[in-house]
Amino acid sequence: MSTVTSQILYSADIEAVTKLKNNLKNGRAWVEIDLDRLKENFRKVKEWVGPDKRILVAVKADAYGHSSVAVSKALAVEGVSVLGVASLEEAIEIKRGGAGVPVLILSPSSFIEIPEIVTEGFTSTVSNIEYARRLSGVAEAMDRKMKVHIEVDTGMGRTGVNYSGAADFIQQVCELDSIQVEGIFTHFASAEASDKTFALEQLKRFTQVLEDLRSRSVEIPMVHAANSASLLDLRESHFNMVRPGLVIYGMYPSKWVKRQIDVRPVMTFKARVAHLNSIRRGETVSYGRTYTAPKDSTVAVVSVGYGDGYSRALSNKGEVLIRGKRFNIVGVVCMDLTMVDVTGHPEIRVGDEVVLIGSSGEEEISADELARLSGTITYDVTCSVGPRVPRVFIKQGKAVRVKSLVGVEEL
Repeated sequence: MSTVTSQILYSADIEAVTKLKNNLKNGRAWVEIDLDRLKENFRKVKEWVGPDKRILVAVKADAYGHSSVAVSKALAVEGVSVLGVASLEEAIEIKRGGAGVPVLILSPSSFIEIPEIVTEGFTSTVSNIEYARRLSGVAEAMDRKMKVHIEVDTGMGRTGVNYSGAADFIQQVCELDSIQVEGIFTHFASAEASDKTFALEQLKRFTQVLEDLRSRSVEIPMVHAANSASLLDLRESHFNMVRPGLVIYGMYPSKWVKRQIDVRPVMTFKARVAHLNSIRRGETVSYGRTYTAPKDSTVAVVSVGYGDGYSRALSNKGEVLIRGKRFNIVGVVCMDLTMVDVTGHPEIRVGDEVVLIGSSGEEEISADELARLSGTITYDVTCSVGPRVPRVFIKQGKAVRVKSLVGVEEL
């Protein structure tokens, strides 16, 4: 143990000890998940849609990289109605995590998963009559009645029963003995675009399906269509339940979506300066020798790479924040390391915090900025943050829990 560490450990400064503990936990690359911001964003969505609307929050893909269990438990306290996932495994993880909120599997499930879905009591999405029949049969054998939501394809061209025959299909499902049709939904293909023409056409098709069902005296309790984009831009899409994802995590789907709600990013992505390297004019940096130093330079090696979900597409064009200043990435982003030019800044030291997504001083790098530079979308940026990157959960400005490959630890 170094003298400096000993001095900190044996001091009476609790704040220093806490900081040391957090620094040791966050030794390489990590993300900070601000649970207070998450809850605040949820409350703003709730206020925007009104008290008569239920809210289903998409927590699939590990809550867009934010940690599905922690997010689900935090939102359960705020009164979220349903949690949306993509797979049976995700549903099981959330149930075991103790959120205590109904879980809807939004994507199609395979026939082989039906017995476990029935045993666990998860709500399925149905758009295939054979799946519905098998689900009903297994449920009947187990003396259960299973809730389902029907997906209607109004123009996404992906999953769901086509809107033209949806009413007939739904009536068939409603006649199955062990099935309760709890919900009906559709998904917009381009609600985040500047031109809302097709989104409005999808909405028209979906509304027609609902009218056809009413004419047959078929009433379905939960009706949802609004993702984050349509939640903000198309109030007529709210029905009696909305289905946000990205906006809950403090981001907007596109530059064309109106900032009707002032949400703040929940995730901050950080790493550290692992090494400082002096290179001479004309020397090259990283794989492929794509960067040649124009002068004698100082390069900081940052402990993050594409193996952590920091995109290789940021090579030679991305920026990071160190001590409140922007620095350019030089050379190719490696699997575990990234190089930045810190020439002329002798104050930078090994161990300094590097902000990849988030704020430092007056500067900020958003997930949207990384998405633009990488040629992708904001969703992809946060979903890409890998499992070897610890999630540090923040409450009232303090780290309270760390989830990493070795487990979960309370601080």
